[in-house]
Amino acid sequence: MIRRADLTDLRAVFAVERDVFGTHVYPDFFFRQAFDLWGDTFFVADGENGSLDGYGIGASSHEPGVLWVLSLAVRGASRGRGLGKALMHALLAAMKARGTSSAKLTVHPDNPAVALYRNLGFEVIGEEPHYFGEKDPRLVMELRWG
Repeated sequence: MIRRADLTDLRAVFAVERDVFGTHVYPDFFFRQAFDLWGDTFFVADGENGSLDGYGIGASSHEPGVLWVLSLAVRGASRGRGLGKALMHALLAAMKARGTSSAKLTVHPDNPAVALYRNLGFEVIGEEPHYFGEKDPRLVMELRWG
């Protein structure tokens, strides 16, 4: 089930973050700040066994009408069941409800999520070979609807 995050989810969201991204993660306090700033675009995916299996966060941008998919993560054991797609649909619907005209995101070129984003209509608008530092590339992708 996809739902908006609440304060009691934040510890589990951080656990998903560490499980998915290893040591290259947002710090735990970031998720409290994200909840306070972007609570209407912060979603979680409840697993079948009562665990939290994924999350997605949308964030404001300095560009008028644009929001960013700041982070999307689904635990490895829960992948392939449509949770990432469902989280993205929830995020995009919330972004559209804000009156935005597009969503942007960054993703490592080798990440299998690139196919999900393309299937949702995102297009590559840029490539940055050192986005998060030396030899840490990202594709910049955008979905326009407005």
